Amino acid sequence: MDQPDPATALLRLATGHEAAQAVIVAARLGLADLLAEGPRDAAGLAAAAGAHAPSLHRLLRALAALDVVREEPDGRFALGPLGGPLRDGVAGSLRPLVELFGHEEFWRSWGDLEHSVRTGETAVRHLWGAETSFDRYAAEPALGHVFNAGMTALSGRTIAAVLGAWRFPATGLVVDVGGGEGALLAAVLRANPGLRGVVFDLPPVAEAAAAALAGQGGAGQGLGTRAEAVGGDMFAAVPPGGDLYMLKSVLHDWADGPAGAVLRAVRAAMAPAARLLVIERLMPDRMGPEARMVALADLRMLLRTGGRERTRAEFRALFEAAGLRWLRTVPTATGYAILECEAA
Repeated sequence: MDQPDPATALLRLATGHEAAQAVIVAARLGLADLLAEGPRDAAGLAAAAGAHAPSLHRLLRALAALDVVREEPDGRFALGPLGGPLRDGVAGSLRPLVELFGHEEFWRSWGDLEHSVRTGETAVRHLWGAETSFDRYAAEPALGHVFNAGMTALSGRTIAAVLGAWRFPATGLVVDVGGGEGALLAAVLRANPGLRGVVFDLPPVAEAAAAALAGQGGAGQGLGTRAEAVGGDMFAAVPPGGDLYMLKSVLHDWADGPAGAVLRAVRAAMAPAARLLVIERLMPDRMGPEARMVALADLRMLLRTGGRERTRAEFRALFEAAGLRWLRTVPTATGYAILECEAA
Protein backbone atom coordinates (compact mmCIF):
# COMPACT_ATOMS: atom_id res chain seq x y z
CA MET A 1 0.00 0.00 0.00
CA ASP A 2 1.28 3.46 -0.89
CA GLN A 3 2.33 5.66 1.98
CA PRO A 4 0.05 8.67 2.57
CA ASP A 5 1.36 12.12 1.77
CA PRO A 6 2.68 14.09 4.77
CA ALA A 7 -0.47 16.18 5.18
CA THR A 8 -2.71 13.10 5.24
CA ALA A 9 -0.38 11.31 7.66
CA LEU A 10 -0.35 14.34 9.95
CA LEU A 11 -4.15 14.58 9.92
CA ARG A 12 -4.35 10.91 10.91
CA LEU A 13 -2.20 11.69 13.93
CA ALA A 14 -4.20 14.80 14.82
CA THR A 15 -7.49 12.88 14.71
CA GLY A 16 -6.16 9.80 16.48
CA HIS A 17 -8.31 10.59 19.52
CA GLU A 18 -11.41 10.11 17.37
CA ALA A 19 -10.44 6.58 16.37
CA ALA A 20 -9.46 5.82 19.96
CA GLN A 21 -12.86 6.90 21.25
CA ALA A 22 -14.64 4.71 18.70
CA VAL A 23 -12.67 1.69 19.93
CA ILE A 24 -13.28 2.60 23.57
CA VAL A 25 -17.05 2.84 23.06
CA ALA A 26 -16.98 -0.51 21.25
CA ALA A 27 -15.31 -1.99 24.33
CA ARG A 28 -17.84 -0.45 26.73
CA LEU A 29 -20.76 -1.73 24.66
CA GLY A 30 -19.27 -5.22 24.54
CA LEU A 31 -19.58 -5.39 20.75
CA ALA A 32 -16.78 -7.94 20.35
CA ASP A 33 -18.53 -10.35 22.72
CA LEU A 34 -21.84 -9.86 20.92
CA LEU A 35 -20.15 -10.71 17.62
CA ALA A 36 -18.16 -13.66 18.95
CA GLU A 37 -20.62 -16.25 17.64
CA GLY A 38 -20.99 -14.76 14.18
CA PRO A 39 -22.22 -11.79 12.12
CA ARG A 40 -25.17 -9.71 13.29
CA ASP A 41 -27.02 -6.72 11.91
CA ALA A 42 -26.92 -3.30 13.51
CA ALA A 43 -30.50 -3.48 14.78
CA GLY A 44 -29.87 -6.76 16.61
CA LEU A 45 -26.62 -5.49 18.05
CA ALA A 46 -28.28 -2.30 19.21
CA ALA A 47 -31.02 -4.22 21.01
CA ALA A 48 -28.44 -6.42 22.74
CA ALA A 49 -26.10 -3.56 23.64
CA GLY A 50 -28.73 -1.05 24.68
CA ALA A 51 -27.85 1.41 21.93
CA HIS A 52 -29.64 3.60 19.38
CA ALA A 53 -29.67 1.46 16.23
CA PRO A 54 -29.01 4.15 13.57
CA SER A 55 -26.21 5.66 15.64
CA LEU A 56 -24.69 2.27 16.38
CA HIS A 57 -24.72 1.54 12.65
CA ARG A 58 -22.61 4.65 12.11
CA LEU A 59 -20.18 3.53 14.81
CA LEU A 60 -19.95 0.06 13.25
CA ARG A 61 -19.07 1.56 9.86
CA ALA A 62 -16.26 3.54 11.50
CA LEU A 63 -15.05 0.42 13.29
CA ALA A 64 -15.08 -1.43 9.97
CA ALA A 65 -12.83 1.27 8.52
CA LEU A 66 -10.52 0.71 11.49
CA ASP A 67 -10.43 -3.12 11.03
CA VAL A 68 -12.09 -3.71 14.38
CA VAL A 69 -15.17 -5.17 12.71
CA ARG A 70 -15.86 -6.28 9.15
CA GLU A 71 -18.93 -5.37 7.09
CA GLU A 72 -20.36 -8.36 5.24
CA PRO A 73 -21.90 -8.18 1.74
CA ASP A 74 -25.37 -8.57 3.26
CA GLY A 75 -24.81 -5.55 5.55
CA ARG A 76 -24.24 -7.51 8.75
CA PHE A 77 -21.11 -6.99 10.83
CA ALA A 78 -18.55 -9.53 12.04
CA LEU A 79 -15.39 -9.36 14.12
CA GLY A 80 -12.52 -7.86 12.15
CA PRO A 81 -8.76 -8.48 12.42
CA LEU A 82 -8.41 -6.20 15.47
CA GLY A 83 -11.66 -7.15 17.19
CA GLY A 84 -10.64 -10.36 18.94
CA PRO A 85 -8.65 -8.75 21.79
CA LEU A 86 -11.71 -6.62 22.65
CA ARG A 87 -13.56 -9.72 23.84
CA ASP A 88 -13.90 -9.97 27.60
CA GLY A 89 -12.36 -12.79 29.61
CA VAL A 90 -10.53 -14.52 26.77
CA ALA A 91 -6.80 -15.19 26.62
CA GLY A 92 -5.03 -12.05 25.48
CA SER A 93 -8.02 -9.78 26.10
CA LEU A 94 -7.13 -6.08 26.10
CA ARG A 95 -10.63 -4.86 26.88
CA PRO A 96 -9.79 -3.83 30.48
CA LEU A 97 -6.77 -1.89 29.22
CA VAL A 98 -8.81 -0.14 26.52
CA GLU A 99 -11.39 0.79 29.15
CA LEU A 100 -8.62 2.16 31.37
CA PHE A 101 -7.22 4.33 28.59
CA GLY A 102 -10.78 5.47 27.87
CA HIS A 103 -11.50 6.45 31.47
CA GLU A 104 -12.44 10.11 31.88
CA GLU A 105 -9.48 10.71 34.19
CA PHE A 106 -7.02 9.52 31.56
CA TRP A 107 -8.62 11.70 28.88
CA ARG A 108 -8.48 14.71 31.18
CA SER A 109 -4.83 13.97 31.93
CA TRP A 110 -3.91 14.00 28.24
CA GLY A 111 -5.86 17.23 27.83
CA ASP A 112 -3.46 18.75 30.36
CA LEU A 113 -0.33 17.79 28.42
CA GLU A 114 0.52 21.37 27.46
CA HIS A 115 0.54 22.40 31.12
CA SER A 116 2.84 19.52 32.02
CA VAL A 117 5.22 20.30 29.16
CA ARG A 118 5.35 23.99 30.08
CA THR A 119 5.79 23.48 33.83
CA GLY A 120 6.96 19.91 34.50
CA GLU A 121 4.02 19.42 36.88
CA THR A 122 2.02 16.23 36.50
CA ALA A 123 -1.58 16.47 35.35
CA VAL A 124 -2.55 14.49 38.43
CA ARG A 125 -1.19 17.19 40.72
CA HIS A 126 -2.44 20.09 38.60
CA LEU A 127 -5.99 18.78 38.14
CA TRP A 128 -6.60 16.84 41.36
CA GLY A 129 -3.93 17.96 43.81
CA ALA A 130 -2.54 14.44 44.24
CA GLU A 131 1.14 13.63 44.47
CA THR A 132 0.91 10.68 42.08
CA SER A 133 -1.74 8.67 40.26
CA PHE A 134 -1.39 6.00 42.96
CA ASP A 135 -2.80 8.46 45.47
CA ARG A 136 -5.75 8.91 43.12
CA TYR A 137 -6.33 5.17 42.95
CA ALA A 138 -6.29 4.96 46.75
CA ALA A 139 -8.73 7.88 47.05
CA GLU A 140 -11.04 6.61 44.29
CA PRO A 141 -11.44 2.83 44.71
CA ALA A 142 -13.52 2.49 41.54
CA LEU A 143 -10.75 4.12 39.52
CA GLY A 144 -8.22 1.91 41.28
CA HIS A 145 -10.19 -1.17 40.24
CA VAL A 146 -10.19 -0.03 36.60
CA PHE A 147 -6.45 0.63 36.81
CA ASN A 148 -5.63 -2.76 38.34
CA ALA A 149 -7.76 -4.58 35.77
CA GLY A 150 -6.06 -2.71 32.95
CA MET A 151 -2.59 -3.45 34.28
CA THR A 152 -3.45 -7.13 34.66
CA ALA A 153 -4.54 -7.23 31.02
CA LEU A 154 -1.35 -5.50 29.91
CA SER A 155 0.73 -7.85 32.02
CA GLY A 156 -0.65 -10.90 30.22
CA ARG A 157 1.28 -10.16 27.03
CA THR A 158 4.41 -9.13 28.90
CA ILE A 159 4.35 -12.20 31.16
CA ALA A 160 4.17 -14.62 28.24
CA ALA A 161 7.08 -12.81 26.58
CA VAL A 162 9.18 -12.91 29.77
CA LEU A 163 8.58 -16.63 30.24
CA GLY A 164 9.55 -17.23 26.64
CA ALA A 165 12.76 -15.21 26.86
CA TRP A 166 14.11 -16.02 30.32
CA ARG A 167 15.17 -19.36 31.83
CA PHE A 168 14.20 -19.23 35.48
CA PRO A 169 16.10 -21.32 38.06
CA ALA A 170 14.71 -24.72 39.00
CA THR A 171 14.57 -23.99 42.72
CA GLY A 172 14.71 -21.06 45.10
CA LEU A 173 12.64 -18.10 46.27
CA VAL A 174 11.38 -15.44 43.84
CA VAL A 175 10.32 -12.06 45.25
CA ASP A 176 8.19 -9.89 42.94
CA VAL A 177 8.49 -6.32 44.25
CA GLY A 178 5.57 -4.08 43.34
CA GLY A 179 4.00 -7.20 41.86
CA GLY A 180 0.38 -6.04 42.03
CA GLU A 181 -2.11 -8.88 42.29
CA GLY A 182 0.50 -11.54 41.57
CA ALA A 183 -0.09 -12.39 37.91
CA LEU A 184 3.61 -12.49 37.00
CA LEU A 185 4.62 -14.45 40.08
CA ALA A 186 1.82 -16.98 39.59
CA ALA A 187 2.85 -17.55 35.97
CA VAL A 188 6.50 -18.01 36.93
CA LEU A 189 5.62 -20.51 39.67
CA ARG A 190 3.26 -22.48 37.46
CA ALA A 191 5.96 -22.79 34.81
CA ASN A 192 8.62 -23.74 37.39
CA PRO A 193 7.24 -26.21 39.96
CA GLY A 194 10.39 -26.15 42.09
CA LEU A 195 10.20 -22.42 42.85
CA ARG A 196 8.55 -20.62 45.76
CA GLY A 197 7.47 -16.99 45.62
CA VAL A 198 6.46 -13.80 47.42
CA VAL A 199 4.56 -10.92 45.85
CA PHE A 200 5.26 -7.67 47.70
CA ASP A 201 3.12 -4.54 47.34
CA LEU A 202 1.14 -2.01 49.34
CA PRO A 203 -1.02 -3.70 52.00
CA PRO A 204 -4.39 -3.25 50.21
CA VAL A 205 -2.91 -4.59 46.96
CA ALA A 206 -1.24 -7.45 48.82
CA GLU A 207 -4.65 -8.45 50.22
CA ALA A 208 -6.00 -8.77 46.67
CA ALA A 209 -2.87 -10.68 45.65
CA ALA A 210 -3.31 -13.09 48.56
CA ALA A 211 -6.84 -13.90 47.37
CA ALA A 212 -5.68 -14.44 43.80
CA LEU A 213 -2.71 -16.58 44.79
CA ALA A 214 -5.01 -18.70 46.95
CA GLY A 215 -6.99 -19.52 43.84
CA GLN A 216 -9.93 -17.14 44.33
CA GLY A 217 -10.03 -15.99 40.73
CA GLY A 218 -7.75 -18.53 39.16
CA ALA A 219 -4.32 -16.89 39.23
CA GLY A 220 -3.06 -19.09 42.03
CA GLN A 221 -4.71 -22.38 41.21
CA GLY A 222 -2.38 -25.26 41.96
CA LEU A 223 0.21 -23.15 43.80
CA GLY A 224 -0.73 -24.31 47.27
CA THR A 225 1.72 -22.98 49.87
CA ARG A 226 4.38 -22.11 47.28
CA ALA A 227 3.21 -18.48 47.04
CA GLU A 228 2.36 -15.77 49.53
CA ALA A 229 1.61 -12.05 49.48
CA VAL A 230 3.27 -9.55 51.81
CA GLY A 231 2.32 -5.91 52.28
CA GLY A 232 4.75 -3.10 52.94
CA ASP A 233 6.60 -0.05 51.64
CA MET A 234 9.05 -0.85 48.84
CA PHE A 235 10.82 2.48 49.32
CA ALA A 236 11.84 1.44 52.84
CA ALA A 237 12.47 -2.31 52.79
CA VAL A 238 11.54 -5.44 50.84
CA PRO A 239 11.41 -9.07 51.99
CA PRO A 240 14.93 -10.52 52.41
CA GLY A 241 16.08 -14.01 51.51
CA GLY A 242 15.13 -14.07 47.86
CA ASP A 243 17.29 -15.84 45.31
CA LEU A 244 15.69 -13.83 42.51
CA TYR A 245 14.02 -10.41 42.74
CA MET A 246 11.78 -8.96 40.04
CA LEU A 247 10.71 -5.38 39.32
CA LYS A 248 8.29 -5.32 36.38
CA SER A 249 7.05 -1.93 35.17
CA VAL A 250 7.85 -0.37 38.54
CA LEU A 251 10.81 1.95 38.02
CA HIS A 252 9.22 3.86 35.13
CA ASP A 253 6.49 5.04 37.50
CA TRP A 254 8.98 7.08 39.50
CA ALA A 255 11.50 9.88 39.14
CA ASP A 256 15.14 9.04 39.80
CA GLY A 257 14.96 9.76 43.54
CA PRO A 258 12.19 7.32 44.48
CA ALA A 259 13.26 4.82 41.80
CA GLY A 260 16.71 4.80 43.37
CA ALA A 261 15.16 4.24 46.80
CA VAL A 262 13.38 1.13 45.52
CA LEU A 263 16.60 -0.22 44.03
CA ARG A 264 18.52 0.44 47.23
CA ALA A 265 15.87 -1.40 49.25
CA VAL A 266 16.14 -4.38 46.91
CA ARG A 267 19.94 -4.24 47.01
CA ALA A 268 19.85 -4.29 50.83
CA ALA A 269 17.67 -7.42 50.77
CA MET A 270 19.82 -9.31 48.24
CA ALA A 271 22.25 -12.02 49.28
CA PRO A 272 25.60 -12.02 47.42
CA ALA A 273 24.43 -14.66 44.92
CA ALA A 274 20.95 -13.20 44.36
CA ARG A 275 19.88 -11.67 41.06
CA LEU A 276 17.50 -8.86 40.15
CA LEU A 277 15.42 -8.77 36.97
CA VAL A 278 14.21 -5.31 35.96
CA ILE A 279 11.54 -5.66 33.26
CA GLU A 280 10.97 -2.36 31.48
CA ARG A 281 10.84 -0.74 28.07
CA LEU A 282 14.13 0.79 26.94
CA MET A 283 14.02 4.29 25.50
CA PRO A 284 16.32 4.48 22.45
CA ASP A 285 19.08 7.06 22.37
CA ARG A 286 17.68 8.44 19.13
CA MET A 287 13.99 8.43 18.35
CA GLY A 288 12.21 7.13 15.27
CA PRO A 289 8.74 5.80 14.34
CA GLU A 290 9.59 2.38 15.76
CA ALA A 291 9.76 3.95 19.25
CA ARG A 292 6.16 5.20 19.19
CA MET A 293 4.89 3.02 22.06
CA VAL A 294 7.71 3.80 24.48
CA ALA A 295 7.63 7.51 23.59
CA LEU A 296 3.91 7.78 24.31
CA ALA A 297 4.35 5.75 27.50
CA ASP A 298 6.98 8.28 28.56
CA LEU A 299 4.46 11.10 28.14
CA ARG A 300 1.92 9.07 30.11
CA MET A 301 4.42 8.91 32.97
CA LEU A 302 4.92 12.67 32.73
CA LEU A 303 1.17 13.17 33.11
CA ARG A 304 0.27 10.50 35.63
CA THR A 305 3.20 9.62 37.89
CA GLY A 306 6.13 11.97 37.42
CA GLY A 307 8.22 9.00 36.31
CA ARG A 308 9.88 8.33 32.97
CA GLU A 309 10.94 5.70 30.48
CA ARG A 310 14.73 5.44 30.49
CA THR A 311 17.63 4.90 28.13
CA ARG A 312 20.38 2.38 28.77
CA ALA A 313 22.62 5.10 30.13
CA GLU A 314 19.92 6.31 32.51
CA PHE A 315 19.27 2.79 33.81
CA ARG A 316 23.00 2.19 34.24
CA ALA A 317 23.32 5.34 36.34
CA LEU A 318 20.40 4.25 38.55
CA PHE A 319 21.85 0.77 39.04
CA GLU A 320 25.35 1.96 39.86
CA ALA A 321 24.07 4.53 42.36
CA ALA A 322 22.13 1.75 44.12
CA GLY A 323 25.11 -0.60 44.34
CA LEU A 324 24.03 -2.89 41.51
CA ARG A 325 25.97 -4.24 38.53
CA TRP A 326 24.11 -4.60 35.22
CA LEU A 327 25.06 -7.99 33.78
CA ARG A 328 23.08 -8.36 30.56
CA THR A 329 19.95 -7.39 28.66
CA VAL A 330 17.52 -9.94 27.21
CA PRO A 331 14.95 -8.61 24.72
CA THR A 332 11.41 -9.99 24.61
CA ALA A 333 8.82 -10.19 21.85
CA THR A 334 6.71 -7.30 23.21
CA GLY A 335 9.16 -4.41 23.34
CA TYR A 336 10.02 -4.95 26.99
CA ALA A 337 13.55 -5.95 27.98
CA ILE A 338 14.81 -7.99 30.91
CA LEU A 339 17.73 -6.23 32.63
CA GLU A 340 19.65 -8.67 34.82
CA CYS A 341 21.58 -7.22 37.76
CA GLU A 342 23.63 -8.48 40.70
CA ALA A 343 24.96 -6.86 43.85
CA ALA A 344 28.08 -4.86 43.05
